[in-house]
Amino acid sequence: MYKGYAVKNSMKINYIDNQILDSLKTPLIICPGLSEECTDYESIVKTLNDRRCVALSFRGRGNSSNADNGYTLEKHIEDIDLVVNELRLDKFCLMGYSRGVSYALGYVISNLNKIRGLIVGEYPAEHKSMNKGWAKEQMDVYNRHDLSVSITYDVLKSIEIDSKYKDFSTDLNKVKCPTLVLKGEKEDTLLSKSDISKYINNLGSKSIRIEKFSNSGHDIMKSELFQMIISIKNFLNYIDSTIL
Repeated sequence: MYKGYAVKNSMKINYIDNQILDSLKTPLIICPGLSEECTDYESIVKTLNDRRCVALSFRGRGNSSNADNGYTLEKHIEDIDLVVNELRLDKFCLMGYSRGVSYALGYVISNLNKIRGLIVGEYPAEHKSMNKGWAKEQMDVYNRHDLSVSITYDVLKSIEIDSKYKDFSTDLNKVKCPTLVLKGEKEDTLLSKSDISKYINNLGSKSIRIEKFSNSGHDIMKSELFQMIISIKNFLNYIDSTIL
C-alpha cells in the first residue's frame, strides 16, 4: 500500500493508493467522513484489487496539513482536486462517506466530465452549517466514548466557523452518471426517507441504486463492512459494463 502526498504551496494532502496501474477498470477515489483519515479505508482500498483505488485525508485530518487558509466547502473540494491532479486521474468513480459526501458532491458538480460514477454513504445532499458550540460538543462525544479520531478541537472549531449551508438538490440534475446510495436502517442513520427521495427525484442519472443495511445505523463500515464492499464492487462492475 503506497502512502503519498499531493502538495501545493504549504498544503500537503495525504493519500493511500493501491497502485494498480495496469487495470482498465474504473478507478475509485474515496472521500472520508468528518473525523476520518485515509487509512480508515485501507481495507476497502486493499480489497478492490482489480482496479486503482485511492483514499485521501482532508486538510487537518491524519497526516495532511492543517490549513492556514480555511476549512470551507470550497477548500475541501480543492483537496480532492489536488489528489486527482497529482495522480493524473480521469474518468473515475468518486465515493463520499458521511460529511465527505458534501465534499464529493461539490467536486462532482464542478467536474462532471471526469466522473463515471458516484457513491454517497450515509449523508444527505447538502453541506451542513454548524452552530456555535458544535466543535466542543463533537469533541466531547469523541472523548466520552474514548474514540480515536484523526481531528483536533482546533480543526473542528475552524470547520464550525467556516461552515456555510448549501443544498445540492438543485444541482443534482447535472449528475447523470450511475449513482449508489448507501443507507443504514437503524435509528442513528443520517439519511431520512425524505433525503433518499431528494436523491431519487433530483439526480439526473437513469441508474440510481439504494443499498440498505439493516444491521447498521450511520457506521456501516463497523457493522457491515463486508456487505458494503460487495455493494461497492457490484456497482463498480456495473459501471464498467456500461462503458465496454
